[in-house]
Amino acid sequence: MDARYLKATTTLPSDVKVCGKRLLPFCLRHRMMLMAIDSPFLDIGKRGFTATDVIKAVRILSTYEKKGINAPINFMEKWHMIVLNSNRNKLAREVGRIIGVITESCSYPKMWSKEKGVNKENIPWVLSCVANNVRNGCTLEESWTMPEGEAVWMSISHAIYNGSKIDVLSTDDEDMLDKFDSIINRFKEATPRN
Repeated sequence: MDARYLKATTTLPSDVKVCGKRLLPFCLRHRMMLMAIDSPFLDIGKRGFTATDVIKAVRILSTYEKKGINAPINFMEKWHMIVLNSNRNKLAREVGRIIGVITESCSYPKMWSKEKGVNKENIPWVLSCVANNVRNGCTLEESWTMPEGEAVWMSISHAIYNGSKIDVLSTDDEDMLDKFDSIINRFKEATPRN
Protein backbone atom coordinates (compact mmCIF):
# COMPACT_ATOMS: atom_id res chain seq x y z
CA MET A 1 0.00 0.00 0.00
CA ASP A 2 1.35 3.43 -0.92
CA ALA A 3 2.48 5.33 2.18
CA ARG A 4 1.37 8.67 0.70
CA TYR A 5 -2.14 7.30 0.18
CA LEU A 6 -2.27 5.94 3.72
CA LYS A 7 -1.18 9.32 5.07
CA ALA A 8 -3.74 11.17 2.94
CA THR A 9 -6.64 9.01 4.09
CA THR A 10 -5.78 8.21 7.69
CA THR A 11 -3.66 11.01 9.13
CA LEU A 12 -5.23 14.24 10.20
CA PRO A 13 -3.36 17.13 11.78
CA SER A 14 -3.37 16.97 15.56
CA ASP A 15 -5.58 19.41 17.43
CA VAL A 16 -3.71 22.60 16.51
CA LYS A 17 -4.74 25.98 17.86
CA VAL A 18 -3.44 29.24 16.49
CA CYS A 19 -4.46 32.56 18.00
CA GLY A 20 -7.09 30.76 20.07
CA LYS A 21 -8.81 29.01 17.16
CA ARG A 22 -8.67 25.32 16.28
CA LEU A 23 -7.47 24.73 12.72
CA LEU A 24 -9.26 22.19 10.53
CA PRO A 25 -7.55 19.88 8.04
CA PHE A 26 -6.51 21.87 4.97
CA CYS A 27 -8.98 21.39 2.10
CA LEU A 28 -9.56 22.63 -1.43
CA ARG A 29 -11.95 25.35 -0.18
CA HIS A 30 -9.20 26.63 2.12
CA ARG A 31 -6.78 26.64 -0.82
CA MET A 32 -9.18 28.69 -2.97
CA MET A 33 -9.83 31.17 -0.17
CA LEU A 34 -6.10 31.59 0.51
CA MET A 35 -5.58 32.08 -3.23
CA ALA A 36 -8.30 34.75 -3.25
CA ILE A 37 -6.40 36.82 -0.66
CA ASP A 38 -2.97 36.07 -2.20
CA SER A 39 -1.77 34.44 1.01
CA PRO A 40 1.96 33.75 1.44
CA PHE A 41 0.99 30.38 2.97
CA LEU A 42 0.62 29.10 -0.61
CA ASP A 43 4.09 30.43 -1.60
CA ILE A 44 6.14 29.20 1.34
CA GLY A 45 9.72 30.39 1.14
CA LYS A 46 9.05 33.05 -1.47
CA ARG A 47 7.59 35.73 0.81
CA GLY A 48 7.66 36.67 4.45
CA PHE A 49 4.75 36.38 6.86
CA THR A 50 3.06 39.16 8.81
CA ALA A 51 0.68 39.06 11.75
CA THR A 52 -2.12 40.01 9.35
CA ASP A 53 -1.28 37.01 7.15
CA VAL A 54 -1.56 34.73 10.20
CA ILE A 55 -4.90 36.22 11.31
CA LYS A 56 -6.39 35.91 7.82
CA ALA A 57 -5.15 32.31 7.45
CA VAL A 58 -6.53 31.38 10.86
CA ARG A 59 -9.87 32.92 9.96
CA ILE A 60 -9.97 30.71 6.83
CA LEU A 61 -8.50 27.48 8.24
CA SER A 62 -10.71 27.45 11.34
CA THR A 63 -13.95 26.98 9.40
CA TYR A 64 -15.37 25.50 6.21
CA GLU A 65 -17.77 28.44 5.81
CA LYS A 66 -17.23 30.92 3.00
CA LYS A 67 -18.78 33.88 4.80
CA GLY A 68 -16.71 36.12 6.99
CA ILE A 69 -13.51 36.05 4.98
CA ASN A 70 -13.78 39.79 4.28
CA ALA A 71 -15.31 40.83 7.61
CA PRO A 72 -13.49 43.59 9.48
CA ILE A 73 -10.86 42.43 11.96
CA ASN A 74 -12.52 41.99 15.34
CA PHE A 75 -11.22 42.89 18.81
CA MET A 76 -9.67 39.48 19.57
CA GLU A 77 -7.95 39.35 16.17
CA LYS A 78 -6.52 42.84 16.80
CA TRP A 79 -5.24 41.68 20.19
CA HIS A 80 -3.56 38.62 18.61
CA MET A 81 -2.02 40.89 15.96
CA ILE A 82 -0.49 43.07 18.68
CA VAL A 83 0.92 39.97 20.41
CA LEU A 84 2.32 38.58 17.14
CA ASN A 85 3.82 41.93 16.12
CA SER A 86 5.54 42.31 19.49
CA ASN A 87 7.00 38.79 19.62
CA ARG A 88 8.76 37.48 16.49
CA ASN A 89 9.23 34.02 18.07
CA LYS A 90 5.48 33.72 18.68
CA LEU A 91 4.82 34.83 15.09
CA ALA A 92 7.26 32.22 13.78
CA ARG A 93 5.69 29.50 15.97
CA GLU A 94 2.18 30.32 14.74
CA VAL A 95 3.34 30.43 11.10
CA GLY A 96 4.97 27.02 11.62
CA ARG A 97 1.75 25.58 13.06
CA ILE A 98 -0.25 26.77 10.05
CA ILE A 99 2.33 25.39 7.61
CA GLY A 100 2.29 22.10 9.54
CA VAL A 101 -1.49 21.74 9.18
CA ILE A 102 -1.31 22.50 5.46
CA THR A 103 1.58 20.10 4.90
CA GLU A 104 -0.01 17.31 6.93
CA SER A 105 -3.18 17.51 4.80
CA CYS A 106 -1.44 17.49 1.40
CA SER A 107 -0.08 14.00 0.83
CA TYR A 108 -0.40 13.68 -2.95
CA PRO A 109 0.26 10.76 -5.26
CA LYS A 110 3.48 10.92 -7.21
CA MET A 111 3.16 10.36 -10.92
CA TRP A 112 5.66 8.92 -13.36
CA SER A 113 6.89 11.86 -15.38
CA LYS A 114 5.71 12.05 -18.94
CA GLU A 115 6.18 14.57 -21.68
CA LYS A 116 4.29 17.72 -20.89
CA GLY A 117 1.38 18.35 -23.20
CA VAL A 118 -0.66 21.46 -23.66
CA ASN A 119 -3.69 21.75 -21.40
CA LYS A 120 -6.43 22.93 -23.73
CA GLU A 121 -9.18 23.08 -21.13
CA ASN A 122 -7.68 25.96 -19.10
CA ILE A 123 -9.61 24.83 -16.01
CA PRO A 124 -8.00 25.38 -12.60
CA TRP A 125 -6.79 22.07 -11.16
CA VAL A 126 -8.76 22.65 -7.93
CA LEU A 127 -12.04 22.98 -9.85
CA SER A 128 -11.17 19.96 -11.97
CA CYS A 129 -10.52 17.91 -8.83
CA VAL A 130 -13.80 18.99 -7.18
CA ALA A 131 -15.81 18.43 -10.38
CA ASN A 132 -14.31 14.98 -10.91
CA ASN A 133 -15.14 13.93 -7.34
CA VAL A 134 -18.70 15.28 -7.58
CA ARG A 135 -19.23 13.58 -10.94
CA ASN A 136 -18.19 10.32 -9.30
CA GLY A 137 -20.48 10.44 -6.27
CA CYS A 138 -19.13 12.84 -3.66
CA THR A 139 -21.35 15.71 -2.58
CA LEU A 140 -20.21 19.19 -3.51
CA GLU A 141 -19.54 20.01 0.15
CA GLU A 142 -17.54 16.80 0.70
CA SER A 143 -15.45 17.52 -2.37
CA TRP A 144 -14.58 21.01 -1.17
CA THR A 145 -13.96 20.15 2.50
CA MET A 146 -12.27 16.72 2.66
CA PRO A 147 -8.53 16.96 3.37
CA GLU A 148 -6.80 18.09 0.19
CA GLY A 149 -4.56 15.04 -0.20
CA GLU A 150 -7.55 12.71 0.03
CA ALA A 151 -9.48 14.78 -2.54
CA VAL A 152 -6.56 14.63 -4.98
CA TRP A 153 -6.13 10.86 -4.53
CA MET A 154 -9.84 10.29 -5.12
CA SER A 155 -9.89 12.51 -8.19
CA ILE A 156 -6.89 10.74 -9.73
CA SER A 157 -8.34 7.31 -9.00
CA HIS A 158 -11.63 8.35 -10.63
CA ALA A 159 -9.71 9.61 -13.67
CA ILE A 160 -7.79 6.32 -13.96
CA TYR A 161 -11.00 4.32 -13.58
CA ASN A 162 -12.59 6.41 -16.34
CA GLY A 163 -9.73 5.68 -18.75
CA SER A 164 -7.13 8.42 -18.21
CA LYS A 165 -3.56 7.32 -18.78
CA ILE A 166 -2.02 8.22 -15.41
CA ASP A 167 0.76 6.16 -13.87
CA VAL A 168 1.13 6.58 -10.11
CA LEU A 169 4.57 5.95 -8.65
CA SER A 170 4.05 4.13 -5.35
CA THR A 171 6.36 4.47 -2.39
CA ASP A 172 7.29 0.79 -2.94
CA ASP A 173 8.27 1.61 -6.54
CA GLU A 174 10.40 4.49 -5.28
CA ASP A 175 12.15 2.21 -2.80
CA MET A 176 12.89 -0.30 -5.58
CA LEU A 177 14.25 2.47 -7.81
CA ASP A 178 16.47 3.75 -4.99
CA LYS A 179 17.79 0.22 -4.37
CA PHE A 180 18.35 -0.29 -8.09
CA ASP A 181 20.25 3.00 -8.35
CA SER A 182 22.32 2.01 -5.33
CA ILE A 183 23.19 -1.38 -6.88
CA ILE A 184 24.17 0.26 -10.18
CA ASN A 185 26.33 2.84 -8.39
CA ARG A 186 28.11 0.12 -6.36
CA PHE A 187 28.68 -1.84 -9.57
CA LYS A 188 30.15 1.22 -11.27
CA GLU A 189 32.45 1.86 -8.31
CA ALA A 190 33.63 -1.78 -8.26
CA THR A 191 34.24 -1.98 -12.00
CA PRO A 192 37.86 -1.09 -12.92
CA ARG A 193 38.25 1.73 -15.39
CA ASN A 194 40.71 1.63 -18.25
